[in-house]
Amino acid sequence: MKKIFMLLTALLLLSACSAPTGTAPTADLIGTAVAVALTNAPTNTPVPPTAEPPTAEPVPPTDTPTSIPSATPTEAPTPTATLNPQDPALQYGSPDKVEDFSTATGAWNYEDDWSSWNVNDGFLNIYSKGTPYWHSWYTTGQKIQNFYLEAELSMPNCSGKDRIGLAFRLTEGSRFYFMGLTCDGTWGFNRYTASNASETILAYQASDKIRPANETNRIGVLANGNTFSFYINGALVGSVTDDTYPGPGTTGFVSMSAGTVNFKTSVDVLRYWVLP
Repeated sequence: MKKIFMLLTALLLLSACSAPTGTAPTADLIGTAVAVALTNAPTNTPVPPTAEPPTAEPVPPTDTPTSIPSATPTEAPTPTATLNPQDPALQYGSPDKVEDFSTATGAWNYEDDWSSWNVNDGFLNIYSKGTPYWHSWYTTGQKIQNFYLEAELSMPNCSGKDRIGLAFRLTEGSRFYFMGLTCDGTWGFNRYTASNASETILAYQASDKIRPANETNRIGVLANGNTFSFYINGALVGSVTDDTYPGPGTTGFVSMSAGTVNFKTSVDVLRYWVLP
């Protein structure tokens, strides 16, 4: 049985997160929690910045002579997409876990003052309600350490630096990594700390592999020990090493609005392959 707990930090001051109704929070499924993103938020005003802050960062045919019969032209074949042989989803066989959200389930249903999560019409629908630079996260399932994790998702109403991320290796104290994808076509890699800080590991950067935000993007991370490789639509876009969180943890998503009210992410599928 999946179980839920939620971290509430001192940085929330006068605000409070409400736990999902039902069973009391426990330690397997991390519920949702929210915290100010210290890396990306302006220090004196919640107005989103206009740019990401710096980091520690066919030949035409010739005429055929009339005395020579010409060949009957044939239609050129339609080009087909070429699959990247380095795409991890093509290398590891059948996934160990697939969540396609085809059936409404209470495991992902949650709402508080900052976000809401529900499964409907074959999607996990994630809403950040609009508090600028406020992270909301939700992870579930067994704890895994070395894996390839990916999701297919779209952001139909986003703007600017609104972002969704794959969260993984989440442990007690709400320490976790996440690979983020922004509305304006950049991706980056962060770690979230027990002191409610979002620390940049790889600065957000543009990639021609990213499709428009209202289209489906497949984002993935290959985690093996302290080495992390990042994929967008099957193409490798970057890699890095980091030793901060070496152990296993749960997986899910983190959502952050840069000011868009009810910024929505629609997740079609989440899956992973556990590495030997």
